[in-house]
Amino acid sequence: MVNIKKWETFLISAIFLLLTGCDSGNIDDEDILIQNSGKTVKVTATIRGIGQLSDTYTVAVAAFSDDKKYATTQRAIPENTADGQHISVTLDNLSSEISTVELALTNKLRKRILTLASIDLNDFELGGDTIRMDLGSLSVDMFGCIQQGIFNVSCIQCHGANGRSAGNLNLTGGNPPMNLVDIDAQSSVAGQGYKRIVSGNPEESLMFKILNPGGENILHYNHTEVLSSQFKNNLAEVKTLLRDWIENLQ
Repeated sequence: MVNIKKWETFLISAIFLLLTGCDSGNIDDEDILIQNSGKTVKVTATIRGIGQLSDTYTVAVAAFSDDKKYATTQRAIPENTADGQHISVTLDNLSSEISTVELALTNKLRKRILTLASIDLNDFELGGDTIRMDLGSLSVDMFGCIQQGIFNVSCIQCHGANGRSAGNLNLTGGNPPMNLVDIDAQSSVAGQGYKRIVSGNPEESLMFKILNPGGENILHYNHTEVLSSQFKNNLAEVKTLLRDWIENLQ
């Protein structure tokens, strides 16, 4: 009987230790504070055209560290998002290592192909209010991404902005791709005989030729330098995107 009582006492003590060991007490509170100490970014937009995007690419809200090509974390916009649908995407617990949150075109490995919109997180403090990005209405089909991430960034300064359209080519938003595709180039004597874009044929498209080696002297202006300076970290990806778009034109 004495041994049984000792065994019962041992079991009760062991159970008590297990129960108190599972009680996390203030540890959970500390974990919650850590999780909520990062930055939170909420992105809203009205999306069109995502169903027409090539399967090679993903439109996502993505977080990047300085000079990194791959997203640290991202949330993809669903491919079945209906045209005109309002989306709201939140990334939270973003550490101080995250420098930008972007609406980006990425590949399946989360590598940045093109930035469609971006916000610099270095301008905001950790643990502050939710940072909001309202992007309005965006077209994110292949041409829409090129318009937003390439033309608007690198081209419209000479082609459409301030009433100036070099080569009689306006690349500002709202101009449909039919102004480019299978249209004779009017740029210069050097550019005569070319079409701006030849459906399905990048190598015969003036816009593609002037952005690649050997095309620097076709026109009076070196377009390869413009693209190279603007897209230092993703130039190859930008050219591939342009090629894919042209090759898939009907």
